[in-house]
Amino acid sequence: MKISAYVHYAIIILIDIAMQGKGTTVKGDDIARRQNISFAFVAQILNKLKHAGLLESLRGGVTGGYRLKESSSRVTVEKIIKAIDPGFSISPGAGIKTGQPVDNMVRDFWQQLTTDITIRLETTTIEDLARRVEVQK
Repeated sequence: MKISAYVHYAIIILIDIAMQGKGTTVKGDDIARRQNISFAFVAQILNKLKHAGLLESLRGGVTGGYRLKESSSRVTVEKIIKAIDPGFSISPGAGIKTGQPVDNMVRDFWQQLTTDITIRLETTTIEDLARRVEVQK
């Protein structure tokens, strides 16, 4: 399992948008400035998130920008990963088989770890992460 830079920054961008307030429209260059990420990279990620249905874009000069399509309490880390990196997998490899009891125990360990991570990804929301950022301020 390796988390791509796109996924990492997508989470940061969505937290930034959520922290601006419910329904607030946010410009990509403002996100780039606040988070110290290149605007070109932010624009790529915003486009991917829009096409995945997590964001909507609004045109309109001063009021144009992006906003969450649904509440930040409904946008999970799993949804973000699927939007940015659909081939992402956390399952352990199946190629090693010794036929020994210790092999089964290790396989069970990896399976439980995979289940734990999956649950965490499915239940952690942008709202949860934004709250943690507020606490750290």
